[in-house]
Amino acid sequence: MNPVHHPTEAHWLDYVSGQMDGASRILLEAHLAFCAPCRRAAAQDAVPGGAQLAPAAPEPPPALLQAILGRLDSPTQPRVGTEQLPLPEALWSLFPDLQRAHWGSALTWGFRFLEVPLPGAETLYLIHMQQGRPFPRHSHRGLERSVILRGGLRDEVSLLEPGDFAEADSSCTHTPVALPDEDCWLLASLEGGIRFTGWRGVLQRLAPEA
Repeated sequence: MNPVHHPTEAHWLDYVSGQMDGASRILLEAHLAFCAPCRRAAAQDAVPGGAQLAPAAPEPPPALLQAILGRLDSPTQPRVGTEQLPLPEALWSLFPDLQRAHWGSALTWGFRFLEVPLPGAETLYLIHMQQGRPFPRHSHRGLERSVILRGGLRDEVSLLEPGDFAEADSSCTHTPVALPDEDCWLLASLEGGIRFTGWRGVLQRLAPEA
């Protein structure tokens, strides 16, 4: 079954033209792994530029092409230490080496996250929520984009399942809850982080700025 929530046409134009930041690009590639209609749409958006570049592209020597292909390794399932991450195989090649990464918790039982390092100053987060567990109510300091990789979650306005793409700006305040039948895994990018409500918000405001 294809996802219900998709990136916009503007997202795909930025994607195929190379105008998208690395974190958002990985999120769209994660969505493409689940969504056949978007794969077709993105391919169609790429046709005009490809048609212009193709006549000028030299044909690589067969021996060189075979040498390059021979050096490409099959992606392996990402791990954190000895723990294998239960992610779709189509996404394995998107992740750098996470063997020495450390889980964070945001002071929330049943919730943990990894910072996935990317070139430059960009950061992507791999998030794991145990089935049925909520993430504390919060708002956003900037734009948040996410893609569900496994399981699902719901908040006050939407239900998100594997492959679904979501975008929330600073006007959004919500309480995401993992669906009760399976742990939820998702990728997310954040501009400026989040603002907690309640006692977590008090602690957050009292904490010194990094």
